Amino acid sequence: MSTEDEFLALFAPEPDPLAATDVGSGPFWKVLLVDDAQDIHAVLRLTLQDMVVEGLPLQLIDAYSAIEAEAMLAKHPDTALILLDVVMETNDAGLTLVKHVRQNLENRMVRIVLLTGQPGYTLQRDVVANYEIDDYRLKSDLTADKLFTCVYAELRTYQVLQSLERKRPIEKLAIDLKLANAQLNIEIGERQHAQEVADAQMHDLTVLNKQLKDAQNQLLQSEKLASIGLLAAGVAHEINNPVGFVSSNLGTLKEYVGELLALIQAYETAQADTGKDSPERFAAADALKASVELDYLKEDVLSLLTESQDGLDRVKKIIQSLKDFSRIETTETWRCEDLHKGIESTLSVVWNELKYKCDVHKEYGELPQIECVLSHLNQVFMNLLVNAAHAIKEHGVLTIRTGHAGDEVWVEIADTGEGISPENMLHIFDPFFTTKPIGKGTGLGLSLSYGIVEKHHGRIRVDSQVGKGSTFRVCLPIQQPAASL
Repeated sequence: MSTEDEFLALFAPEPDPLAATDVGSGPFWKVLLVDDAQDIHAVLRLTLQDMVVEGLPLQLIDAYSAIEAEAMLAKHPDTALILLDVVMETNDAGLTLVKHVRQNLENRMVRIVLLTGQPGYTLQRDVVANYEIDDYRLKSDLTADKLFTCVYAELRTYQVLQSLERKRPIEKLAIDLKLANAQLNIEIGERQHAQEVADAQMHDLTVLNKQLKDAQNQLLQSEKLASIGLLAAGVAHEINNPVGFVSSNLGTLKEYVGELLALIQAYETAQADTGKDSPERFAAADALKASVELDYLKEDVLSLLTESQDGLDRVKKIIQSLKDFSRIETTETWRCEDLHKGIESTLSVVWNELKYKCDVHKEYGELPQIECVLSHLNQVFMNLLVNAAHAIKEHGVLTIRTGHAGDEVWVEIADTGEGISPENMLHIFDPFFTTKPIGKGTGLGLSLSYGIVEKHHGRIRVDSQVGKGSTFRVCLPIQQPAASL
């Protein structure tokens, strides 16, 4: 009796293989039966067709050669188990199929069990050692229970492998997330440290900026005082003129008052002397009245008082202008101010510097009030006016123009002086740059003026021709940006 006959005798009568059908279309285990003998297929089907593993039935797929098995695997890549004969169309067809599955298809999930009818200790060891199979069974040793146990074990193993395969991306993701989280914590720590460093640097910059701002304010005030110092003699002269004629007027008024008092006394004496006739009593008083020229005296007293009042107002205006320039403000107060008022105040301070050098023409346009620190802009106007006067050698014309366009106003100060050479035009706003003789300038006027205009979000422009004069144009916004205040 052959080995295959012994194997067939272990099972019930052979069923009709054509009558065997696959399980329904629901979830199932796909089992590929590869053997060139139809009766082996019949026996395997008879044993496995009603088998259920983990609640799922088996779908049995038949292949009668290694080539046909390759086609079935291509059609059913989710095959869970291959029950494979070794000798089919060739002596090693089954082993060739094993290599195809493991190497070409790179499928190491499917379980492969060799069922061979050729026993041999050496062959079994060689196959197990050299081929990636999961079990090796002799057909002659198989019983229904052994086949059931083998299939059940392999399908459970396949199930475990599938579960591990599904978990592997999750585990890898968990590891990646853990590593990413660790890296993120490191980066957060580094960024926190960088933020602390940046905060410390920002604090230092804030302190330095405040110190720079204080130094700039001190420099501005120093330049103001220096400008007033340079103009002190002229300012003193401007004050001395009205004070001089007020003093002279007071002397004349003193004489007039003495004469008026004497006249009043004469009339009071005449009125009190009742022993004489009235005409005789007032004769001396009338003579005194004629001698003092009372009508002229009354007119001249009023004129002297008016002139004195005008002189004192002039002194008051000059002193107020000086106070505006010398006042040291601890905080900047942005207000809506009249630029014309600032220009006129500045002219009062520098007038003695201008009146002997140039004729001042004013071409004022209609200006709205602008948001500014007027005392700072007055410093700009002073620097430009004084520089214009210094640029005129003997006598010239200084023109002040104003106007507005859109959301800006502008002030132009033009002179008919010597002009600025092209090589100096590049440096006129540099700190401490000056072309004036020693003692005539600090070299800070235009530099500070540029900073003040820039702080007001404006701009300053100069056009100059050597021998013809210069024009400085200051443009300022009517309204300051909200964030800058």
